[in-house]
Amino acid sequence: MTETAETAETAETAGIAGVLETLRRSIEDGEHHVRQQIEAEMGSQFGRYVEIGLALREAFERHDLHDTFIRRLKPLRRMIIGNLPAGVQRHGLLPTLSPRQRADMGHRRLDDIPDSELEQWLIDDGRLIYGEFKPQELHNYFTVIAPYVKPGSAMIDLGSGLGKVVLSAALALPFANCTGVELLPYRHAMAQQRFEALLAAGEAALAALPSLPARDEPLPLPYGAVADAAHVLDLRRRVRFINGDLFDADVSQAGLVFMYSTCFAPLMDRIGDKLARDVPQGCLVSTTTFPLKHPGFREVAQFQSGTVAWTTVFLYERTGELEELPPAPSSYIYEPPEERWEKEVREQLAALNP
Repeated sequence: MTETAETAETAETAGIAGVLETLRRSIEDGEHHVRQQIEAEMGSQFGRYVEIGLALREAFERHDLHDTFIRRLKPLRRMIIGNLPAGVQRHGLLPTLSPRQRADMGHRRLDDIPDSELEQWLIDDGRLIYGEFKPQELHNYFTVIAPYVKPGSAMIDLGSGLGKVVLSAALALPFANCTGVELLPYRHAMAQQRFEALLAAGEAALAALPSLPARDEPLPLPYGAVADAAHVLDLRRRVRFINGDLFDADVSQAGLVFMYSTCFAPLMDRIGDKLARDVPQGCLVSTTTFPLKHPGFREVAQFQSGTVAWTTVFLYERTGELEELPPAPSSYIYEPPEERWEKEVREQLAALNP
């Protein structure tokens, strides 16, 4: 049986519930998508990131600059996810430029770049690392989060990547609307393409029904809530993707803020402060790997690594008035011992650059 025929049969025999299931099955995993290198000029959004990254990559790849690479990064190793910055490695997003192109960008050597700019580069590099829940992990997550979701509330994914969580949540849970905010333009464009493909699949499934369902026809959702057919019929209106910085995102109407924050360690204090000031009272905030230590949040649940996902998942509720709260404590960022870090980096450099 062809995929189109299978879709038609599923929709016709199961009605609007079959359409919903067809849509959920059509959402693809994005973990192994082809990364698109950043194309940037000085003065553009990613121009400084490319310039500093290329200086780091030069020292990373040249044996005579390995000591410089280690010396400059050692004081900032707490900012690196793992031992080596992702951006300088082969799977990173930095472009390959000719000497002339690099000169046109204002080529600096690594030792010309101050520590403050290197530190910011490492923070930005962590933000650009792609990560997402695997399908089973996302199912686990929805299972544990469903009892806390307020029907009719809004969900926002900060760092939404290719849109899998946004699209899946819009279908599986009783949110009025779901929004994804993604910094990288190519990922935002891919999320938009995936959304259009999902809408096309929905139109095909609806067309296979003997007649369109009434908007108020009851529709059981996968994790226990009950919506109506408008949940599917209004999908285009209910989902939105924004290409922008999470710190500029409007979260003032959010009922749940989701973040796959495993690479956000240096940003967690700043994120906590933004959310404490901007989200409404009672809003839920979900993070991975790193907790929110801002006193404006009360921990509602914690799911240890190996239960919901490979990493720990935290759930918080925004509570309390800011002016009555004590100052937020500084978050602990793991910093490996100097000698061990240098030994492992030298071994990795030798293996990667024989």
